[in-house]
Amino acid sequence: MHILTAIGIALGAGTIVTDRFIHKIPNWLAIVLYSAAVALILAGMIAARNAGLIK
Repeated sequence: MHILTAIGIALGAGTIVTDRFIHKIPNWLAIVLYSAAVALILAGMIAARNAGLIK
């Protein structure tokens, strides 16, 4: 697993846990955080494929 993918998954999970259990996150901020998480996951998958980790 590429480091960008791991960071994206952690960001998405952290956003969910924070929003549900700790403190309600405003919708606009949640959308930005989820979008960043998806972008990091996709970038990590592309980087891993280019590095030869995924065939």
